[in-house]
Formats: sequence, structure tokens, C-alpha cells
Amino acid sequence: MPLTKYKAAAVTSEPAWFDLEGGVQKTIGFINEAGKAGCKLVAFPEVWIPGYPYWMWKVNYLQSLPMLKRYRENSLAVDSEEMRRIRRAARDNQLFVSLGFSEIDHATLYLAQVLIAPTGEVLNHRRKIKPTHVEKLVYGDGAGDAFLSVTATDIGRLGHLNCWENMNPFLKGLNASQGEQIHVAAWPVYPGLERRVAPDPATNYADTASDLVTPAYALETGAWTLAPFQRLSAAGLAANTPAGVAPETDPAPYNGHARIYKPDGSLAVPKPAKDFDGLLLVDIDLGESHLTKTLADFAGHYMRPDLIRLLVDTRRKELVTEADPPRGVATYSTRQRLGLDRPLDAQPGRDGRGSAEGKGELVDETAAL
Repeated sequence: MPLTKYKAAAVTSEPAWFDLEGGVQKTIGFINEAGKAGCKLVAFPEVWIPGYPYWMWKVNYLQSLPMLKRYRENSLAVDSEEMRRIRRAARDNQLFVSLGFSEIDHATLYLAQVLIAPTGEVLNHRRKIKPTHVEKLVYGDGAGDAFLSVTATDIGRLGHLNCWENMNPFLKGLNASQGEQIHVAAWPVYPGLERRVAPDPATNYADTASDLVTPAYALETGAWTLAPFQRLSAAGLAANTPAGVAPETDPAPYNGHARIYKPDGSLAVPKPAKDFDGLLLVDIDLGESHLTKTLADFAGHYMRPDLIRLLVDTRRKELVTEADPPRGVATYSTRQRLGLDRPLDAQPGRDGRGSAEGKGELVDETAAL
């Protein structure tokens, strides 16, 4: 039975910096806390596991290398026991989980998100389409079959994006076209405008993200919008500072930026205090989006597809493909290769589906076109 009224939560907390096991334990702890509070959805920040590598904005190449090695070693694989533990926690608490994490796949990292169902199934696995500025030195680009956001669920059409993806007009338009009703705008950790140094634009500060970009997303799409943020402590500042460099001492500018907005862009809950660490709770009523979408539904009556259309290509482009002229060209599903099509508690290789690598699926690309 679809729910139109329910409780949801946005996490604003400090990650277990660069500690995979610590991050998994803290994630499960928040899932359990949200479950006890009666929530049907809990939303985590961007790359919550193993934390956002904020050092990459402040250090040089040689300083970054030891930190980058540790970061990669503590990133999370989708088809791993750590991820299965998180999925079981969602199942145990019968709620949806939007989780941001640094995904390691082969030797590349991605700014990834999964939407986990109350059954423990991963309904959506996506990767940020383009890492931002210096993030390109840490992460790769998402592929065509792993960037769509919106999923139809029992609690509404739910989407999630990472950081400045929430500012991307094309991605907002794509989500609106799918009738998104509730959105997770997942953010990392970065300072408020009090730390702004010229000529750095105001675009690159947390106040802009939380008090301008996020409510604009809610207003333009007519969707409930949860904005989970990471936090920093003095110890966290030290963890994000390379050896031999004096860390900042005041974490306050990095904190207090989590938000939840109604479909009209107004605040749904008060802004948290700088020292607040935990869950922001909100009572969702999907019926409130009727009025905003009545005025401006960019997926329907307030759009002119005969004049403006968005071309979307969800095909995966492989570095290596298998050609089989009589039957077409082999293409591969990221979801299948990572084992997300297998039951949560299935033994890899023993459920009749083979290994997570798979052999690919033959598709006649001329027919697809």
C-alpha cells in the first residue's frame, strides 16, 4: 500500500574518517536509530563512507598521495559483505536508505549512491556523472547505465543526486520529467562563507549549497528535498590534514548546514545548531506537492517538448566489447556485473547466476537505434 504521509530523516554527522569498518558501523547505527524513530526513509550525505576527502582542495600532489592511498583502501565495493550488512540493516528496520559512498570498482573510485529498499534490495545504484574540479584527481565519471536518479517506490517517486549535480539544470530537468516527489540532495563537508577567500566564487561554499541551491531544487521540481551534510570536528580537521602541515583549529564554519525543504522551497524544519550531530526528522506529506505542481509541472503542463527536449543516453560504453557479427555487439550491465541482481543473502556463484563479473548480454545495437 503506497504511503503519502510518513517520517523521514536526514543525517548530519561526522564520518568515520577513512575507516571503512567504522563507517559501516556508524551507518548501521543511524539506520537503527531512524528505524526506532519510525522513519520510512533515512538519507546520508555524499560519500559518507569513508568521508569526503576534503584535503584534496587544500594540499599539493605529494602531500595527497599517502592520504589518497588510505582513502582508496577504505572505500566501499558494492558487491561486498560491508554493503550487505548495510542492506540487512535496512531490511531489519523496514525502511528505505539513500546512501552516499566512495565506491571502488576494479581500480577506479566513483562518487556513488544506492537506494536500498526495506527488503534489502538495491533499487537504484548511481554514480556522479562528473566529479567536481579537483575531485577529478580522486574519482572517475559515472557511466550511462548508472546515472539515472528517480525510482518509483511505496513512499513516492524518490530521487537522489550528489553535491553540484543538484545545481545541474539538465539533471533537474531529467528528474522533473520523471515526476520526482521526494529528493535527496546529498552534500559533502565544506566551509561556510565566513571562510571565503577571493577570488573563490560564492558557488563553492556550504551556505550557498544549503540555503540557495537546495531550496531552488525543491522549488523548481515541486519535491520534498532532504539535504544531508557531513560535519567536522577538530579531530576531523586533523584527519584531513597531511603530515607536517598545521591543521585548522576551528571546525565551526563546516557545521550546521543540513536542511529539509518543502515542495515550495520553504524550510520544513529549523536549521540545526552548529554543534548538532544526528538525525533531522521531518513529517512528509506528498499531498503538499499537488499545489506546487499545479502551478508549474515541468514534467507536464508547464513544458513544451515540441520546442525543448533533452536527449538522454543510458547505454553503457565499454572500454572492451565483444563483437559477434551474426548476433550483434555484446553490452554489459553495471548492475549485473556488480551482483545487484542477485538476492541479498545468495552465495556468490552458488545461486545459479554465476559470478558477479558475468559474461555480458548480446544486444543488436542497430535495433536499439
